[in-house]
Amino acid sequence: MQPVVDTARALGVAIQNVEVGSPADFPRAVVSFQVGGVDAVNILSSALLFFSRRELGKLLLANKLPAICEWREMAASGCLASYGTTLRELFAIQAALIDKVLKGTRPGDTPAQQPTRFELVINLKVAREIGVEIPQAILARADEVIE
Repeated sequence: MQPVVDTARALGVAIQNVEVGSPADFPRAVVSFQVGGVDAVNILSSALLFFSRRELGKLLLANKLPAICEWREMAASGCLASYGTTLRELFAIQAALIDKVLKGTRPGDTPAQQPTRFELVINLKVAREIGVEIPQAILARADEVIE
């Protein structure tokens, strides 16, 4: 998280961090954003947020909060955009590692792997609903635009 804070500071952007422990915390977080004058939300990756994406998306839309997240599925559920790897690629990396271990390779002898492909998904429907205009240059670079 510190690199994000440092980069934001260098760009003159203030960061407000809000932790949530359950979907019941989402409304409190949104109120905190509104009180803090937040212009946009960066949703970090977590199982809680991924599996609660529909509820979170509805809340973001209702409060016209533009949000970027890591997973395409979250963009499809109400985030303005997502930028990250795909679950398909992560599962493929895991499957390859499991295959090596099952064939006798010691886990400590398997190389660490990082995803190699990242995708940008823009939810144009959300953009229209919350009144955000996405520049054509961004739309042209997107791997997927959700209408």
